[in-house]
Amino acid sequence: MKASRICQRALVLAIAGLTVGITACSSGSSASSGSTGAPELSNITIGVLPTADSVTLQIAEDKGFFKQQGLNVKLIDMTTTNQATTGLLSHTMDFGMENYVGMFEAEKSVPNLNLRIVADNTQASPDDFVLLVGKNSKLTSISQLKGKKVSFPAPGFNFGAMALDVLLAPYHMSTADVTSVVLPFSAAGQALAKGEVDAAFTTEPFITAAEAAAGDRILIDMMSGPLTGFPQSCWGTTASFAQKYPKTVAAFQRAMGEANQLAATNPSYVRSELPKFIPTMSPAIAKVITLPVYNTTLSLTRMERVADEIEQLGELPKNFDVKAMYDPLAGSES
Repeated sequence: MKASRICQRALVLAIAGLTVGITACSSGSSASSGSTGAPELSNITIGVLPTADSVTLQIAEDKGFFKQQGLNVKLIDMTTTNQATTGLLSHTMDFGMENYVGMFEAEKSVPNLNLRIVADNTQASPDDFVLLVGKNSKLTSISQLKGKKVSFPAPGFNFGAMALDVLLAPYHMSTADVTSVVLPFSAAGQALAKGEVDAAFTTEPFITAAEAAAGDRILIDMMSGPLTGFPQSCWGTTASFAQKYPKTVAAFQRAMGEANQLAATNPSYVRSELPKFIPTMSPAIAKVITLPVYNTTLSLTRMERVADEIEQLGELPKNFDVKAMYDPLAGSES
């Protein structure tokens, strides 16, 4: 991208600083053994991005899945999933919602980071992540993005940048041909309206809200073509936390497994929960937004699909160890 990667470097250095003093942990599953019985911790803190992806937390709370597992939950709102890694390492969060791309990028960039993915969450559905343009924009194709300003919620190589790189490839372009502007999803609509950006990478409920309020339109479904059904979000922790509190991790995994199972089979209930989880979302918007696909098991195959895509873009080494980050609930491996 034309925009400097100073912001990304600052984030990496901040994360690296937090790894000092953290003991390097062995690879492989840690929650899969010794995970039965009451959790070691009854109170846990979870970092969350308030989107339709993470409404499963609201479901787990309202249906008593956390309580059944002996867990009391405190949520910390984030503006980007990148904040989860910093929160995990600073011990202000025990678990965090992550996107696979950002999590792999952090694991690659910071020595001895030792993140673990303990539960899957969602994968793409049509128009769940899009590139949005203003109502009167003259852009009709991503092939016209050269030299344009595009907003992403995080700096440097991230989930949105990866998707745009993949989709621009047939036009012999990449994100190096656009100017990236770092904006949270919640600010992208206003930036479009003011002409501060030409296009915005965003997700629900911001897509539907922008369409309804300003007549913004979708330039392209960012999870289309080779990215159809692409894995999006997951739940992460650190290897040290998983090894120290395996029963707590297993309790979290079981609660989220039940919540995702319900979300996957009852979209009407998901829509009824959304306004509770996101107070700014009206029931009318909740009824019509695009929902992601909620996954019920953590899949090494899906994780490897993400890593393979990033490797092809030259952003991950060929020997990147995806399996070391794979930490499923015992008996649920896939």
